[in-house]
Amino acid sequence: MKRRQFVGTVAGMAALAAPAAAKTQSAPAGPSPVTQPGVNRFKDSPPPESKPAAAATAPASNTWSHESNKVFDEEVAFQNKFVDPETGILVIRLTNEPCVSHHIYPEAPISTPDGKRFIFARRPGLSGKTTFWIGDLDILSVRQITDEDGASAPVVTPDGKWFYYSVGRQVKRMSPETFEREVVFEVPGDLDRVGGIVSVDHSGTRFLAGARDKSGQYGLAVIEPFAGAARIVYRNKDVRNPHGQYSKNTARRVLIQVNNGIEVDEHGNILKLVGEKGASLVVVNDDGSDPMTLKAGFSMLERVQGHQCWVGPKNMVITALHRRETVTSPWIQDRIVTVVPGEVYRIVGEGKGFTHIHTSPDGEWWISDDNKTADIYIGSVGTARYKLLHRSGSTFGSAQYAHPHPFFLGDGNSVGWNSDVTGVPQIYVSRLPDGFLDSLR
Repeated sequence: MKRRQFVGTVAGMAALAAPAAAKTQSAPAGPSPVTQPGVNRFKDSPPPESKPAAAATAPASNTWSHESNKVFDEEVAFQNKFVDPETGILVIRLTNEPCVSHHIYPEAPISTPDGKRFIFARRPGLSGKTTFWIGDLDILSVRQITDEDGASAPVVTPDGKWFYYSVGRQVKRMSPETFEREVVFEVPGDLDRVGGIVSVDHSGTRFLAGARDKSGQYGLAVIEPFAGAARIVYRNKDVRNPHGQYSKNTARRVLIQVNNGIEVDEHGNILKLVGEKGASLVVVNDDGSDPMTLKAGFSMLERVQGHQCWVGPKNMVITALHRRETVTSPWIQDRIVTVVPGEVYRIVGEGKGFTHIHTSPDGEWWISDDNKTADIYIGSVGTARYKLLHRSGSTFGSAQYAHPHPFFLGDGNSVGWNSDVTGVPQIYVSRLPDGFLDSLR
């Protein structure tokens, strides 16, 4: 269902409407969070060295490939057909090869702060390993950056100075200048299973990964490569698809998805991924202390979609929400809400089949896709106004690469998405035209 989920016993990574002003609405309280013994707050890790070690592995490739829909003949460049006739944005197709190219996931920190580069994934159509690539919006070119079997879960540090990713139990880092790689940590054996690193804190030294301990208990682990530490900080039998995310500030709060009511057979195969009331969203400190369930979803009349993220640097989470009038009524998927821990949620978008969600680095804007049409909308967190960005043409089928998964790049003015509108999944990007968001303020 989502990337990087634990299935059974195996841990891994899965690869202008202007409505009324934002409304506040109460929601039933979520389940009591699992409490656990507190642990000492981690000491800050020493900062990583400024350059890869001498033993660093050479780059996976030295070749920048131009695959985009821009022709380098001056008299051609971008043809007029690539300008969206409804919204006026220039639609840039960054990839073109006949393979599956797709973004990582909206919540994943895979863009440099300047918004010029971002990491995406590729694999052959029916088989073969996934490799990760870098896309450059300035030169409109792409370059392969990994070649290891089992490479997964890339992240970019907030300062953009390092890329990190997982290969099995190893954590590797990569220079964004030379693309050389080195192993910086191997998760110790006291964790029975560990997934790829999926989030990085403000300092660029702590990472989150789904894990399972020796007793078979699932949870979310904090990985500190430069302190030589890895430990599960939140345990719950229903944390198999945690979508762990560090807050985008110095508070080091962690957002976790708890799929209440998972059912498994005697062999550990998942029979039911989420219970009748849906998942709940829990926020904890990164030592496991002060767990708090957010007041959104987890009732017979409301469910969180399972796509959520922090709202820029704010102590606030945004998520898509399903609702229904009675327990026998059909579910309606048409809301985006924000919720601050301890407070009731606030509607910031309503009326479309909102699914995947992301926000701009400053937390002022959201972007989401409509699973009925695959159209992409962009809206204001403050006013709840939104408008069409682009009709992606994606099929929005079961395959994740057929979902648009729109997201903001690090500059807050560029966006990316997937689409298989050509018949082959490709990567698309656009820079927002001047004044594009003014009507939403």
